[in-house]
Amino acid sequence: MATTRGPRGPYTAGRARRDQILEAALLRFGQDGYRRTSLARIARDAEITDAGLIHHFGGKQQLLLAVVEYWHARMDTRWQRVSDSVRDAFRCYLEDTAETLTMPGMVELAVVLAAEATAPDHPAHDFFTGWQEKGVEELADRLRVGSRNGELKSDLDHDALARECAALHTGLRQQWLASGRSFDLVAVMRAHLERLMPSISADGLGL
Repeated sequence: MATTRGPRGPYTAGRARRDQILEAALLRFGQDGYRRTSLARIARDAEITDAGLIHHFGGKQQLLLAVVEYWHARMDTRWQRVSDSVRDAFRCYLEDTAETLTMPGMVELAVVLAAEATAPDHPAHDFFTGWQEKGVEELADRLRVGSRNGELKSDLDHDALARECAALHTGLRQQWLASGRSFDLVAVMRAHLERLMPSISADGLGL
């Protein structure tokens, strides 16, 4: 009986090596920041030659875009574990933010790239525009489910609430960086959500 097999041989090895490079670049960008990280350092971290890295990604900008997509895909996969509860989603978001802050270079990278990518001719424009809108739409959908299952009030403007949350939290990350990381970002985000939940939840309670 014939069986269906996945990719094997050089393809599998190449994909594994690519992921190895992305993991190394993610950690190095997260620790040292994009501008202070060289391709040679990433190659050493990934235990490959400089030429091997260039073979997979071509250059630093291509690697950067691949790392950003890799990071967001990993975060999207983690969100699949979250229930339909809006409170659970907000708590998970705070946990993910706290984890991201252990790699402050990734916060800087995300804020700077998101701002630069607003230009239509930026190579990451389509990715960032699509990803940001996807996040707003998914939060709005989750809020609508919350209203349908009785967790939230029924007369909410779910789209406006989702966009408000996204804009506020994006702005807070920018302020956190501009202030030299002088305040507790997660605590401020939590305070906002603690104020928001009683106004939109059916039971009037916070997180």
